[in-house]
Amino acid sequence: MQKFSSDAGERFRKRLILTAKGRHGARDMTREQAREALRFIFSNEAHPAQIGAFLTAMRFKGTKVEEMKGFLDAMEEAATLIAPGVEGLVNCNGPYDGRKKALNLSVPAAIVAAAAGVPVVLHSNTGLPPKDGVTSARLLEALGIAAAREPEQVARDIERKGFGHLHASRYLHGVERLKPYRQVLFYRSFLHACEVMLNPAGAQRTLIGAAHESFLERFATAAGERGQQRVLVVQGVDGSDELPLAPTPVVEYCEGRIEKYTLAPGDFGLQEKKHHPCLAPVESAVLIEAMLGGTAEEPLDALIYNAGVRIQLGGKSNTIEAGIALARDLLSSGAAMEKLRELRG
Repeated sequence: MQKFSSDAGERFRKRLILTAKGRHGARDMTREQAREALRFIFSNEAHPAQIGAFLTAMRFKGTKVEEMKGFLDAMEEAATLIAPGVEGLVNCNGPYDGRKKALNLSVPAAIVAAAAGVPVVLHSNTGLPPKDGVTSARLLEALGIAAAREPEQVARDIERKGFGHLHASRYLHGVERLKPYRQVLFYRSFLHACEVMLNPAGAQRTLIGAAHESFLERFATAAGERGQQRVLVVQGVDGSDELPLAPTPVVEYCEGRIEKYTLAPGDFGLQEKKHHPCLAPVESAVLIEAMLGGTAEEPLDALIYNAGVRIQLGGKSNTIEAGIALARDLLSSGAAMEKLRELRG
């Protein structure tokens, strides 16, 4: 029998037994218990078998809101966080394993929002299963924007240019330690869900995506109750923070209150359309640059719509309609393309 070298190891052993009792017998954790369990998993004392067992047990049990908050506490404690000196910072995030089905317009929508004066922080990863798809990091690199800068550099980027990206390999140290195990297990775990709720730059406003409507309220509550003013959770394209040109369920956390509603493009004078299929990062970058430069029409409405939502969330317009109008002006005037050139510098 394994001998544990610490009290933390013994507590984790007991916690794992309670967590792995199956869907009906498993015991939920408090926020502090979840935080302590994940802190142990991040430590050198955790055995690979324990890591795999805990991730699997949590997948079958399901993660509750208090557990999400505890896991987020532990993830951010084991990370290098930043605090850029800007007002109205918007934290935008989709799945760290990227996309396989739909073109990534979250990144250009954030660039247009930055051109409108909304400071934006993105965060993502590369090479993460199960999708191992087109992430923000891969798309930024294809656009000629460095995506794996050190956290202090990202803070300066946000302060000087109104835009920054944190790569998990540079800031999310505890979770990155588990990446080899996640690549072997290959299924989605609670870590995938919690990554999209991270707030590594201390933003008060967040836009995040969820793959299933049943997750929306849990995500909004867990992220919002950790100290944010406003959190918008959408059932986005490919589980991302990007709204499709179709009626979309949304849950908003605002100053302690939860509101559920639907956003539909028709409410803002836009037609419903199918989303553009996913392209490889380089092909995506070519199309996106043409869109920002005003030489591509499709899928321009989807870009304008998502930029408008981010502009309104960042406080640069009072309504989404006004945000959409501003996004359209920024594209037609060349300001969005100029922002792209600035970010490449």
